[in-house]
Amino acid sequence: MIAHDYTISDRINASIHLTPVGDQIFSKAATARTDRIPAKEARLLCALAIGQRDLFVDLESTDLKQLARGISEEIIAGNIRFAYDFGRDSYDAYASMFDEGQAVLSYAETQRFLDATPRGVHQYGRFVVGPYGLRQSRSTRQIHSGRRIQAFHCSDSMCDVVHRVHLSTSDAAGINAHRERFNVFLGGDEEKNFDWFGAADDIRDVPALLFSDAHVGVSATLVGDGLDVSELRALVNHLLDGTAGDLRADVGPFLKVGKAGELTSSLDHAQLMQIVLLARESSIRDALDQLVQEGKIDVPVGEVRQPVINRDRRSGAFGLLPELGSHGVRFSSQDEGFAMLRLKHEIRSLTDFLAGEEVEELSWQIRDVEGETLAERIDTFFRVTSPAECIERLVMPRKSYVLRLAKNVGVTQGLSDPDQDIVSKIMWKLGYPLHDEQDPRAEFWRLHQKLSGLAKASHTPGARETEEFLGTASKFFRELERYLSEALAFSAWVLMHDHSADANPFEYGLESDYARGMGLVQEAADKLEDNVMSFDFLSEKLDLYTLIRGFEFLSKGLECVEEEGDSFGRSTEDIPAYARGSELKKFPFKKTVPYLNLTERSRVRLREQLREIARSLQRGKVADVRNEHQHYRKTAGGVEQIETALREIEVSLRTLESAGLSLVEFRLEDAVHDRWGRSEYYFAAPRGARHVVTRPSGFDWLGLPDLDVPQYVVPGAVFAEPNEVLRVKRRIDSPYSQLWSEYPKRRRSRSTGLSQTGVDHPASEVRNT
Repeated sequence: MIAHDYTISDRINASIHLTPVGDQIFSKAATARTDRIPAKEARLLCALAIGQRDLFVDLESTDLKQLARGISEEIIAGNIRFAYDFGRDSYDAYASMFDEGQAVLSYAETQRFLDATPRGVHQYGRFVVGPYGLRQSRSTRQIHSGRRIQAFHCSDSMCDVVHRVHLSTSDAAGINAHRERFNVFLGGDEEKNFDWFGAADDIRDVPALLFSDAHVGVSATLVGDGLDVSELRALVNHLLDGTAGDLRADVGPFLKVGKAGELTSSLDHAQLMQIVLLARESSIRDALDQLVQEGKIDVPVGEVRQPVINRDRRSGAFGLLPELGSHGVRFSSQDEGFAMLRLKHEIRSLTDFLAGEEVEELSWQIRDVEGETLAERIDTFFRVTSPAECIERLVMPRKSYVLRLAKNVGVTQGLSDPDQDIVSKIMWKLGYPLHDEQDPRAEFWRLHQKLSGLAKASHTPGARETEEFLGTASKFFRELERYLSEALAFSAWVLMHDHSADANPFEYGLESDYARGMGLVQEAADKLEDNVMSFDFLSEKLDLYTLIRGFEFLSKGLECVEEEGDSFGRSTEDIPAYARGSELKKFPFKKTVPYLNLTERSRVRLREQLREIARSLQRGKVADVRNEHQHYRKTAGGVEQIETALREIEVSLRTLESAGLSLVEFRLEDAVHDRWGRSEYYFAAPRGARHVVTRPSGFDWLGLPDLDVPQYVVPGAVFAEPNEVLRVKRRIDSPYSQLWSEYPKRRRSRSTGLSQTGVDHPASEVRNT
């Protein structure tokens, strides 16, 4: 974008040399009797007219270094401006300036918007523009600039598209004001048109390059959207100190180079981004892997960082998207079979099929697979064997194979780790979804089983010593308190918190939303005003008796909410546009309290289950046993009391798990599709819990989690018979989630949600099925 008063600099003008054909057009434009175009504008317009069969610019005589320097000076001076596309600076600036979402900003609005945002960072080939002007990178990338920027979310709460805004440049500035007149001098002969960019792409065979599965991915969008300023600073510091002086040499012309930490301490997001893009792509990826490995970029297990604003910017024919996890950076594809194809290709490339010894070794490793030929057996092996087992059997036995495969897929850290960890790293890099398989309740049930055994053993001679029982009991009750506190907070949150209006709809933060849940329990307890004692559910240390009563308070609180149901109606304006206009897609959350949107049978059952959990644990005198277990003695009465408490605990917590309130993730176990477009998705959780979701459905535009990701399924919370239940995804609290907190910020729409998002609603949880 340029301003009304933009003038072409002498350096840019002097650096451009025209061909004889270009001189003819220039002379016509600059010496015309009427509507003459000023010489500087005419020369630059010739340079910009690249779509003609005859080149107007003499590529050998034009001083490209001076031209680049001239453009760089204009960018630094702010005469040529670009929008900033990375992170949330532009998004937040738009939200603070405009209440409505609008497709086009006027010239004045554009200038005001650019004044409030960082200078844009983009790259075309090796040229990188940004706060430091025009600089050259050590890697070629295509991160194109433009006047359309993703800037806002519309008012439709179920729409997850970041809508674009068109920014306006000056039509009054000479270089733009004379364009129409200049086109007259070019003439309208279509035979003179020629696609020089296409010709250049053909020379480089760009169409073939686009089908690369490993070398077209660009990490810039991940770095720009997925790292906060401190993490971005750590990345630049690492690159400055770890690229053999290359990056230091590149920044030397515009920054005083000293200690990396001192150099970057005052730099903002845009300045850091431009410096990052000067480095080699391979250096950036290696640096990210090492920083994650060392914990300098904190990526908790289970978190996958992705571009947010730039999530639609993908690389190549496979649509590669950069992601950052606990195993480093990788490129994933929307193609469901991409990871498997890469695995097969990489493993096959390790074996020399012409070498008899290697063929014999491979044949031995898959000797249990049937087939007439080795090729057939290999194909069958990949088809029936899990990816992890493929790697374990065919790669891990040989160090040379491990090192070659690691190099090919980009594993640079942890190659001396245990085999299981190396396999996980390789699978991550290949593009497989890696799930944290830990069952958060496994330790509790292990201790429950052990304590039950110790109690039973107390009836017989030769039983374990009292000290072992006491040690196990102490651990058990600590786990029980953790279990109950987490389940209580989640139960209150999932049943009483308005998920549709949340900035992170249907996502549960283990830390941040725990506090919200306990706050709702506290509100319920305060309303009931217990006459015996007061309860503080916001305390960091909750005793067992308080937690048990919490389920009773929550049950009664839900009953009170139901009595006041009319006061929780959702405003018509807050109901998604599709639900107001479609009879096929439905929005069942007409009340702001999710519990009120459930079926009557589900509401009654949940209240009874929560009440019965409290009664059962009180009936078993669990709190008393917890307080007195240190005084345990092997008496018939003492053993019976322990056993009774353990039975009531088991019954209560099995009830919590069957209702889906115990914070145990369900995972997609199988999916069945038929030719009529019908699908069944089978979910499973530890200890036998199951749930099936059927599609198509009128309820798949609600913004619930995608059906292929691990999630908390709440079978007890049915909002539409027979199997539409509340489902939420775990949100990991981390610097990344903090970076994108209070996002999205919705703007009032000037048109309907459907006209903005199209018929294919973006919040649909089922994609590419």
